[in-house]
Amino acid sequence: MAEGQFQTKEEDKKDVGPLKDRGCTDIICILIFIIFLGGMGVIAYFAFTLGDPWRILNGYDSFGNTCGVKNTKPENVTATLAGRDMTDYPYLMYFDPTVMLPDSLNTLNTGETTPKEFSMMLCVKKCPDVNVYPVPVEGLGGDFYRMWTYNKYKNEGQDFCEYDFWTTYGEEVGKKMDEISELTGLSGLDDKFRDVNYISETSSGPCPKYVIKSDPILSRCIPMFEELSDEIKGYFGSTLINDLETKLNALLGTDVSASQVMQYAMADVMNSYREIAVMCGSSLIISFIIILLLGWIAQIMIYAISILAAVACIAGPAYFWYVWYQAKEKLDQQTIKLESQIDNVETLMIYAIIITVICVVVLLLIIFLRSRVGLMVTLFKEAGFMVMRMIVILFTPIILALFILAWAALWSFVSGYIYTAGTATNLEFPREFTETVLSAAEKNITMVYYKDHDYIIWVWLYHLFGLYWGTEFFLACHEMAIAGAFCQFYWTRDKRKVSFPVLRGIWWVFRYHLGTVAFGSCIIAIIQLIRTILAYIQNKTKDSQSEIVKYLLMCLQCCLWCFEKVMKFINRNAYIYTAFKGSNFCTSCKKVFGLLMSNLVRVGVINCVGSFILFIGKFLVVMITGILGYFMLSKDEQIEYWAIPVLIASIFAFAVAHTFFSVYEIGIDTIFVCFAEDETKNDGTAGREYYMSKNLMQWVDNSSEALKNLKRKKGQQRAQAKAAKAGKSGEVAMEDM
Repeated sequence: MAEGQFQTKEEDKKDVGPLKDRGCTDIICILIFIIFLGGMGVIAYFAFTLGDPWRILNGYDSFGNTCGVKNTKPENVTATLAGRDMTDYPYLMYFDPTVMLPDSLNTLNTGETTPKEFSMMLCVKKCPDVNVYPVPVEGLGGDFYRMWTYNKYKNEGQDFCEYDFWTTYGEEVGKKMDEISELTGLSGLDDKFRDVNYISETSSGPCPKYVIKSDPILSRCIPMFEELSDEIKGYFGSTLINDLETKLNALLGTDVSASQVMQYAMADVMNSYREIAVMCGSSLIISFIIILLLGWIAQIMIYAISILAAVACIAGPAYFWYVWYQAKEKLDQQTIKLESQIDNVETLMIYAIIITVICVVVLLLIIFLRSRVGLMVTLFKEAGFMVMRMIVILFTPIILALFILAWAALWSFVSGYIYTAGTATNLEFPREFTETVLSAAEKNITMVYYKDHDYIIWVWLYHLFGLYWGTEFFLACHEMAIAGAFCQFYWTRDKRKVSFPVLRGIWWVFRYHLGTVAFGSCIIAIIQLIRTILAYIQNKTKDSQSEIVKYLLMCLQCCLWCFEKVMKFINRNAYIYTAFKGSNFCTSCKKVFGLLMSNLVRVGVINCVGSFILFIGKFLVVMITGILGYFMLSKDEQIEYWAIPVLIASIFAFAVAHTFFSVYEIGIDTIFVCFAEDETKNDGTAGREYYMSKNLMQWVDNSSEALKNLKRKKGQQRAQAKAAKAGKSGEVAMEDM
């Protein structure tokens, strides 16, 4: 640490510079945070003991067996089909594909005694690649067709019926069907071998009503209706297929017919991974270049960004509408129109509309805020100068992202165990048949479901609050560390004496101010938790709310959102004040609030214009990346839906730009708070000189006098240096004599 760089507590009375002799702040808050983390650890321990996330990843059948793993039978479960080795059965098949995810038994956790809907679920070696329907084949024994077909595929290695069915109460029908090699042999069989004896009306087995070709998605067998619609209509008519598609659409939240489009899109992403990598790498380079140029020639770059953005706002929409017009004209001239071509034209029109609206808004902002750019130019110059002196500060957001990703991954990992931390419970389910030869004992089936604990809702609230608090804690640590680095530069007259500002800023946070960080982040986390609970209530009661209640809840949600934004703004400035004054959270809030209120107009200009300029920079990065991606992919004949890879790369580009520009944003806020404090405590006279640079002094009321004093002081320092040098030269000459 350079001598004389920071003030002592005694010197702090004069209010000059950041505090050197710091003390720990808000200790009680960091102790509460540590205790809270201990509580999360206790929850994780019990979740690891009771839960099994493989039930989410692989799915589990109607008997509590997790697919793809070896299961052990729970002690309190009597179901005979529980605790089976499913290592070779990795996929979950539903007898009724309209009842899936979450499984129907979970409705019992809401206090019901029987599920509203039910589908037998079984682990299978592979998803069905055949279709089996109740086809009444005239003269060929259609009433026996499904059981004969199920037995046939069972012999070929695809068993669609309940475990051990063919070796227990289905053994006789299996042996009989083995004797019949052709459909013609089904005629004249005894009625006890009919399908209805072994296929329940409630899709609860022991064999399914029908089987549809399916693809494995997330270890679940999902029917692909776009390949089967004509065939299904031929057997069932359009009513059933429409009903199935409607239910699956409601369940999956998308149009089932769009699954083929999604498959093509995913294939395009895989085929264009090199281009996506190039676009993502380009966004890194573009963001870094803009950051460097902002630091070196801030004024030129800010005006250049504004001009380029204005040009882009005019040329971008015009170009997209031109491309759309050309594509539409070309499509209209074609006799045969592919679905992918139609989708691309529609996508172009949607993109053109969205870009036009955004560009119009951006262009209007450029026009109305052009006269306010002057103040921001100075702030960007100062921030750019400081960033160039500590270039490593640009990479701190990457470290922050790694911490947040690790925290989110750990939270998600524990969440998987909490979600599955239920108690295995027997469920006696009566199967209903039109007619059957099964005994009363065989008609009923004992299944297994996992019952949630009574206190699970409180566990989830505690765990969710931990996610919010931990995430905000990391963000606050980053903000205070960056603010500390910028403060060191501002409050040091000789910038050459500043050494390792980023590391020292991090040290200050972790050594002295974790309590302050925990305090501020806790406030934001509480607001976020309240907003989440309110959103949950809105979602659960949306169908039973009156219009007035809906309006009030929306207003409350809006107010909470605004309150969160205000608190984040106050917190950030409080962290900045703590970074250079070493005060606790409440004191910092009080002091910085007074500073901001006394500079209210400046605050408004800085936040509006500064945020706008930074947004323009991000917007420019995304636009260049998107245009680059379009030229790379639009002419590639192997790519059907080029918009998807471009969208992925554009999202990545925005994330990268936001990461780099966030450092500038914190730096500008820090410089402004320091500037306001400097202006309040000093007046530029002898003994109370400003710490701000010459560029910032032009925004002070007595800037001319302050500049004269600064020039006079520098002249005195140069004269003293010359005198000292002349005196030293004279001493050397005397020694030589």
